[in-house]
Amino acid sequence: MSRSSFGLQTIEQKMTYLLKPLFQGSKKEFVMINNLVKNWPELIGKKYSDFCYPKSVNFDKNKTAKLTIAVFNSAVGFFIENNSELIIERIASFYGFKSITKIIIKQEPKIIPNRQNSEIILPKIQEENLQKTISAVENSDLAATLQKLGRMILKEKNDAK
Repeated sequence: MSRSSFGLQTIEQKMTYLLKPLFQGSKKEFVMINNLVKNWPELIGKKYSDFCYPKSVNFDKNKTAKLTIAVFNSAVGFFIENNSELIIERIASFYGFKSITKIIIKQEPKIIPNRQNSEIILPKIQEENLQKTISAVENSDLAATLQKLGRMILKEKNDAK
């Protein structure tokens, strides 16, 4: 263990120390991928960051870098493919120079939890009004669907206030 690993360190320093043995590339590649991972939601967009991640950065003989992005959703892969120049420009503005010249998409399987399946809890008065409105619906499947839709609409309305 090196002398620099003792004493007070930031979480970033500890993570770098722990992850470096796992990384087989050069220090330059490690630093770049580490920065991309830390800032991924800002670079790619929070909406898409749950469906992909920067997998690797490879430098060729001309010292140009290729970023490989692992994608778990084909629609997000299509989005990244069509907006790769914009993403390269965002990364360039982050680093201050054009560090990435090409983006490679790798489709990988991964089960992503659906955030919309979580139960929406409304204030008591809104819940009672919703139940009263839906009580006239005889079809139980339709009533359940309307109840879910009503909760989503009321939640969005509450969040907008």
